[in-house]
Amino acid sequence: MGPADLQKMMGPLTHAVARGEKVKVGLETADDAGVYLEDGLALVATADFITPICDEPERFGRVAAANSLSDIYAMGGKPLFALNLCCFPGVGVPDGTFTGILEGAAAALQEASAALLGGHTVRDAELKFGLAVVGRADPEHILTNAGARPGDRLLLTKPLGTGVLINGFKKGKMGADSLEPALKEMERLNAVASSLALKHDTHAATDITGFGLAGHLLEMVQASRVTARISFGSLPVYDGFYDMVRQGVTTGSTHDLRAHADPLLSDNAGLDDAQRELLHDPQTSGGLLLAVDARQSDGLLAELREAGHCAAEIGEVLEGPPRMEVVE
Repeated sequence: MGPADLQKMMGPLTHAVARGEKVKVGLETADDAGVYLEDGLALVATADFITPICDEPERFGRVAAANSLSDIYAMGGKPLFALNLCCFPGVGVPDGTFTGILEGAAAALQEASAALLGGHTVRDAELKFGLAVVGRADPEHILTNAGARPGDRLLLTKPLGTGVLINGFKKGKMGADSLEPALKEMERLNAVASSLALKHDTHAATDITGFGLAGHLLEMVQASRVTARISFGSLPVYDGFYDMVRQGVTTGSTHDLRAHADPLLSDNAGLDDAQRELLHDPQTSGGLLLAVDARQSDGLLAELREAGHCAAEIGEVLEGPPRMEVVE
């Protein structure tokens, strides 16, 4: 479901649901996860699931788990435990597939030092899998999408383009070898990036997933009441993305994502259609978008790259109304 439909559906709930003093982060800012305060601890809760992104059950399970865990890391938290969310077809799936998915997810949870407590399974014509996750965070050091300040630098910790690449693979326009670099990044947990962001006093954070870069950045500027300027030439992009776009590959949600974000996006770079596709391409297990004090950004970027992240400084936060602008 796209952001416009989600806002229409959830809008009434922001007033109907009692917030209470213990709810630190609720529905109001469309953040990555909710945060509930209890006995001096901030509990961070989220749920997510996705459709298959490759032909290997274990790797799909691992990526789906990483995608779900990412919301916890985007809030500056550490996962405590998770529940499997299994939407599995009743027929037409090779033996061992479901077990492989669960084993891949369990491996990601083990890496994250999080426990698996169970889950829920339903029959579904289309295979989907993910996790409901609860984590913990320091109540005084929670990362939200609402703290970006004028003068901050914007850092992105993974390249863009997974939506188009996954669909290119599914359509047989690219092979598994070409998808492999993106698949490895999708398997990467955002744990280290989150820890480094906290170390460098990051002001705001979100993860780039199903709404694409422009959609999630829009949520950040609206929650923070600032303007964001993106340097398009600085955006990291996976090899093969533009080739797939030239071959007509897109995603089912890109059109709606673009329609939602474009009214608040000024194109001062003269982008062509393929470049605009990158801004709105929905990501699976994407990187963290961080708004960082300019005095800290170089140090954070260096440590991210030293830790193996394909990170880049992609723009800055400006004083102004909630909108985005793109320059060369």
